[in-house]
Amino acid sequence: MSSYPEPSQLLVEYLPLLPRGKALDVAMGKGRNALFLASHGFEVIGLERDEEAIHACMTEARRLGVRVDARQADLEDMDFCWIEKSAYDVVICFYYLERSLLPHIKEALKPGGVLLYETFLIDQHVKTGQPQHREYCLEHNELLRLFSGLRVLYYHEGQDAKGTYKASLVAQRAL
Repeated sequence: MSSYPEPSQLLVEYLPLLPRGKALDVAMGKGRNALFLASHGFEVIGLERDEEAIHACMTEARRLGVRVDARQADLEDMDFCWIEKSAYDVVICFYYLERSLLPHIKEALKPGGVLLYETFLIDQHVKTGQPQHREYCLEHNELLRLFSGLRVLYYHEGQDAKGTYKASLVAQRAL
């Protein structure tokens, strides 16, 4: 049994709804969600700045016998030309917020493509002091506004069972 972190519960829950094909994991970290998608037959590209995290993902991918195309990328760099438009059936982003990147994430979806996005709410910062920087947290209903134009399949804001205040969105680009 691996000690590797479990994939996001939101991703596990919505897997049956996701169109099979090409997936983009933005700010993949050590790849817990990228590896999960790859193990379910997706062609996964993961973007991550941290070389050690990429190495950990690739090591686990080899152990699992799956393929993840992990690419080192500074997601705060304003040159986002490497995120292809209308190229992905699925785009996921968990616990990373760079607002200037969000229009590019939206445009990366193919028609009919599905986005899963989940990150901290401002309540998390106010009540726990984490993340330290307020700008890394969403205001109430901000995620809905940022991805307006997509069809909302699921949306929730609030505290989860572990006490984390977060916003979760599953949305689809029109065909």
